[in-house]
Amino acid sequence: MIKKMDVVENAEKEAAVLLNHAVSLSQASTGNSVDKIKALDSNLKLWVEIETTLKNAKNLLPEDIKSNLFKLSKYVERLTLSKGVNMSKSDFDTLVNINMQISEGLVESVKNNLAREEAFSLLKCAIDLSSAKENNNSSDLVNALDNNMKLWVYIKTLASSEKSKLPPETKTNLIKLADFVSKKTMEVGKNMDNVNAKALDTMIMTNLQISEGLMTSRQSAE
Repeated sequence: MIKKMDVVENAEKEAAVLLNHAVSLSQASTGNSVDKIKALDSNLKLWVEIETTLKNAKNLLPEDIKSNLFKLSKYVERLTLSKGVNMSKSDFDTLVNINMQISEGLVESVKNNLAREEAFSLLKCAIDLSSAKENNNSSDLVNALDNNMKLWVYIKTLASSEKSKLPPETKTNLIKLADFVSKKTMEVGKNMDNVNAKALDTMIMTNLQISEGLMTSRQSAE
């Protein structure tokens, strides 16, 4: 779960770096040869680094984003190496626009993808809880409760983070829901031989509602 938070933070850092290089390229486009070489070299190194990161097996970016970034990195490399300091103002503008567009879209794309993942995680937990209840399987129920609790602890951690850009009202609601789920989990766990079906159903419904809300928000953003 913490790795997913790291993905967003890393995307935000990369977006800021891309934006800074876009500014440098824009300024250099009307400067002298030394300024142009410096800006182009720095931007090329950035995209080579991005390409190297994309090839890393530990990279958690969605496959479609990785594929698009890889294609762009190759384009930036070809344009820079083929023209170099002889680039026209239009060529510089192309590089600037690429950096700015990726900077603007990278974080949002990652967050949208993570929202989808969390929606599916909530849905899966709801299904696992429901299945364990219907099958009257104590072992499966313990695992389902544990996984659901871990998911909500993560959600609470994310909502409580100072770096979270969620609206204050959303943060408050998610924290309250996480505490509510924790309370209901304890109620169910107190007596596994006679499960509190009402509390369990409430937890399942909570997951389903939040999962639906996340997917609806993501579709609206798209």
